[in-house]
Amino acid sequence: MPPKRSKTPMIVTILVLVVVLVGTGVTLAVTGVFSSGKSASGGTGGSGSGGDAKKLWSAPAVNADPNKPSGGWVVDDHTLANVVESGVTGYDLNTGKQLWQVPAPAGQVICAMSPRADGGIGAVGLGLDSDHCDTAAAVDLTAGKLLWQEKLTLPSNFEGYKRVLGVLWVAKEMVIVQDPETTFGYGARDGKRKWTAPPVPEEVEEWDDHFCYSMSALAEGDVTAQVLSCDSDGVKVATYDTVSGAVKGIAPASNDSAPGSWWLLSANPLVAVDARTGIYSLSGPNGSPVPIGRIATTFGEFISPNYAYGSAAFDGTTMFTVDSDEGATPSEHVTITVNSWDTTTGQSRWKHTFDVDAEAKMVGMSQGKVWVEYAAPDSDEERQLMAFSPADGSMIQGPTFEPPYDSSSPLTTQLVGNKIVRFGPPKAPVTVWDMG
Repeated sequence: MPPKRSKTPMIVTILVLVVVLVGTGVTLAVTGVFSSGKSASGGTGGSGSGGDAKKLWSAPAVNADPNKPSGGWVVDDHTLANVVESGVTGYDLNTGKQLWQVPAPAGQVICAMSPRADGGIGAVGLGLDSDHCDTAAAVDLTAGKLLWQEKLTLPSNFEGYKRVLGVLWVAKEMVIVQDPETTFGYGARDGKRKWTAPPVPEEVEEWDDHFCYSMSALAEGDVTAQVLSCDSDGVKVATYDTVSGAVKGIAPASNDSAPGSWWLLSANPLVAVDARTGIYSLSGPNGSPVPIGRIATTFGEFISPNYAYGSAAFDGTTMFTVDSDEGATPSEHVTITVNSWDTTTGQSRWKHTFDVDAEAKMVGMSQGKVWVEYAAPDSDEERQLMAFSPADGSMIQGPTFEPPYDSSSPLTTQLVGNKIVRFGPPKAPVTVWDMG
């Protein structure tokens, strides 16, 4: 239940979100956008045709609770960093040699982390435990040291709320921090607060009498976006300059405030999800939300990029998703589809449907291709990378690999040049393969 608050209810910011998805074969409308009208639909056969990736190294298990969240960052083309409750560890990408360790300060644990590192800096949250996460901090991932930490306090009207820190992002030498009501910008290296994005931006006069609070935030390059739930005006998404905090614009999302249901997928293009109705582009010229695909009437799983392992990727104004029709029919069988969407129109460009009961999760954009991690219906352990052309969806079967222990965990795979990097729980914190 949400904590008691003096003005409007606040729903706890969660990182794994369930949304209504556009389900393959349910209500999905596929419209040819390209002149060729080419569709990339069709099942994928057995694995292995792309060769086997060579395992280079795996980091030794660390002394941490395997049931607690863990993850990692690709720092650059020669350094990785693994994050667990007890601290951050740096590894050489090529050899697996441990480079440095940054333990959590005495009496604290790492209870949050930014989805990505940027400029050699990663952001973490510190606290007594995951329920009492109240301190933002930055780690120099090149030198291996804690740069600064800043304790946040709860707004006075959030009575009984334990967790202060919501979301962390690093972009443009800034650490963006969200608490239950506001978004802040800190200098990534000096820890000085540079700006505050109030729930009601002072520059927008018509909002002067309307109380709003931050539901989620996301920073990408020059743009930081913040979802605002307002007492009188419903849901709006404000965008700011990441460095200065200057307001760039306000986009309406919904007349219904629906606290807790809206989440950001991208700041540029501006794309958000309403957990009840679907995915919307908020970058349209007419100022109205553009629905992406049709709205399904059943629920499927969608992992927010706030948790670092997004099932969506972007290339300019094109969005790629991995969708499931699980629960859409009485059948126990599941069909996974990779979809390409034009965020300016909401229409499908192409789709690829995998074999029934196969598994797939988005890895992301790399080397000009859309990469997806795939598991055949009859494979419990082996995974295979699939590369799709952003233009027409043509697919190339990549190498296979066998993730250790954590193969059923949320997707944590990343590509670095010709290497596959997978961050896992403490028993298998980092594993690296050469794609061959």
